[in-house]
Amino acid sequence: MTAIVTKAGAKVRDALLEGASKAYGSAMAPTRDRDGHEQLEMTVSRVVDLSASVRRLTFTSEDLRHFERVGADEYFGLLMPRRGVPLVMPDPERRDCRAAVADIDEDVRPDLRWYTIRAHRPELGEIDVDVVTHGDSGPGSSWVRRATVGDPAGLRSGGALYRGDDVAGPQLLVADETAIPALLAILDDRAARGLTGEVRIHVEVPDAETATAMGVPAGVHVHPRGEAAPGTVVLEAIRGEHARDTLDLDYAWLCGESGLVTCLRRHLVKELGAERRRVLFSGYWKLGAARP
Repeated sequence: MTAIVTKAGAKVRDALLEGASKAYGSAMAPTRDRDGHEQLEMTVSRVVDLSASVRRLTFTSEDLRHFERVGADEYFGLLMPRRGVPLVMPDPERRDCRAAVADIDEDVRPDLRWYTIRAHRPELGEIDVDVVTHGDSGPGSSWVRRATVGDPAGLRSGGALYRGDDVAGPQLLVADETAIPALLAILDDRAARGLTGEVRIHVEVPDAETATAMGVPAGVHVHPRGEAAPGTVVLEAIRGEHARDTLDLDYAWLCGESGLVTCLRRHLVKELGAERRRVLFSGYWKLGAARP
């Protein structure tokens, strides 16, 4: 009886959290959400270092042959077991993946971090995931740096953020290095669908070599920050020499460090009068804080 009550209480909590999330989402451009979710097990099948700080992992699963993305910048929860510990997946009936993982016994609890699917090859049952690593300062970076072919992992579906394919007018896309995989997935999807609307693109990276290694194409404004604080260089550029790129926008997609996207969203909405329901912003990480 205790277990039944506990599970019921967990579902109520998940529902409340989902309601709060929807209320938050009403303050920005709509996203592409799933009806329900998918959960599957997969295996690392290839590891490629794109640069000293960017690693591409390819995951394989028969279930990935049938997995369908809801949008170009599809994100998912990567479930990472500790070395020598079997992969234990969370309760598939739970809506809140973080809470479901937290309820797994600590001895076998996998770590959970959210990443973008850089590419999906359903005919091969494969996905590529590009991860910006930063030593062992977080469980995601630590696991990715040590990942080898044959390692097990889990996928918990999330959704997608980009809805710029629904608008005809000019749009602004801004990303830091952590959001470049999502940005490039968006550009790939637009090219595959023959979308030709005006897209103004800016990325901030630690150095120009990072942009090259990750495959940022010509025509994108690349802003190396060097020793400057994350977000400051691209913000200054968009407020200054590239201010014209913020004019007459029908849509904006702003993803990366929390301070960057919050300040840029404030600039567009509060200072320039952009309609908040046309501005999508997502803080992938926060300077000086570990993501829960």
